[in-house]
Amino acid sequence: MSASISIAQLAAVRDLALVARTLVDGTMFGAHPGKQLSAGIEFSQYRAYQPGDDLRRVDWKLVARADRYFVRESETETSITIRVVLDASRSMAHEEDGVSKWAYARMLAAALLTVAARQGDAGGMVLANDQPVVIAPSRESKHLQRVLHVLESAVPAGRFPPWRMLEPHLVGARGITIVLSDLHEHADELRAVARKLAALGHDLLVLRILGPKERTLGWTGPTLFEDLETGARVELDPAAARTAYRARLEAETLALRDAIEGPTSWFGVVTTDEPPADALRRLLRARIRGAAAL
Repeated sequence: MSASISIAQLAAVRDLALVARTLVDGTMFGAHPGKQLSAGIEFSQYRAYQPGDDLRRVDWKLVARADRYFVRESETETSITIRVVLDASRSMAHEEDGVSKWAYARMLAAALLTVAARQGDAGGMVLANDQPVVIAPSRESKHLQRVLHVLESAVPAGRFPPWRMLEPHLVGARGITIVLSDLHEHADELRAVARKLAALGHDLLVLRILGPKERTLGWTGPTLFEDLETGARVELDPAAARTAYRARLEAETLALRDAIEGPTSWFGVVTTDEPPADALRRLLRARIRGAAAL
């Protein structure tokens, strides 16, 4: 796939497995030998070869690229459980310049689950709305293919669910839970999820996904805005409302950061005009314990 492909063109590719491979390969080329990118989501299942190591564990493709010897750690040494909670509520259908928040988040979800599969980790997914679709974590060889098939056919609808609907699917084996969402709450749903997961001992990554104009109120002239989940509409002049809107959004983002970040949790914001490979890299490099958002 051409390196010059636009985000909109990438989002329009129907083969989600191809998109995921493109993002992962582009993100991780030359980055993974021995480098821990997070507490679990890592490509550090490789380590430098030491005398006495079984030569069958040497990754010869990596040797050819890096001109150094690395061995692959066994699954029991590195395997964890990774759950991707993908906001599938109607607000994620918001689209700017040919890229919806849903399409952007779906690409990231596919790439993250591809990372998990390549590492031999158990990857699972929750499509979170008021009729959630749940795929339990698994290491089976065909699991990634099944998950990507579900992602390719899913569409955003309804609202983000309350914690009680998600709890049965997230309270299993501890690992890393990644929430991809615009964080447009009607109550305290997402903050409740973050608090509960932290209390259960999960490492947590939360990435807020916004449209660039949505983040800055970057429209011009009188504009009719519609809440995609409630249908409520309001007409306003973006230029007149922009300063107050930006201040309110910044205050909301700071409140979310304060509510979510902690010793085992990370919070970041991305807009859909940023290369998804960069967003993936930020997630993989997020330092879980004691680090601020990048």
